[in-house]
Amino acid sequence: MAPQLLMLSLVSALYLVAQGQEQPQPIEEELITAKNIQPLGGWFNRDPESPEIQTAAKAAVEAFNSQSNARKYFRLINVISAETQVTNKINYKIEATIGKTKCLKTEHNSDRLTCTFEVWFNPRNDKHELSASSCQK
Repeated sequence: MAPQLLMLSLVSALYLVAQGQEQPQPIEEELITAKNIQPLGGWFNRDPESPEIQTAAKAAVEAFNSQSNARKYFRLINVISAETQVTNKINYKIEATIGKTKCLKTEHNSDRLTCTFEVWFNPRNDKHELSASSCQK
């Protein structure tokens, strides 16, 4: 009986040791954090004061002046808001205030317009193109 009891104890001990080795180890999970990634091809807000937006707005005003029948040139006063969209070109929607000038100086009582411009930028040839504009007093 003693050898059977000894054998049973040994088998039980081996079983417990084997069970301890098969226990699953804790899994370290990587923490997933939300990132502000813009959807491909979607419009997203931009800083109106950024150099990229200012360059596109100035190009839009130049194109607006060449297409306008006004007697005087307009100049960019400030950019109110801007959005960009990346496709095969970079598209801009820019809301800006422009003022009528006399020669190179802005008139103190000048007429000002608030305009929305849609501008395309083709990085392959470094060209801006005004695709649409609408202005209100």
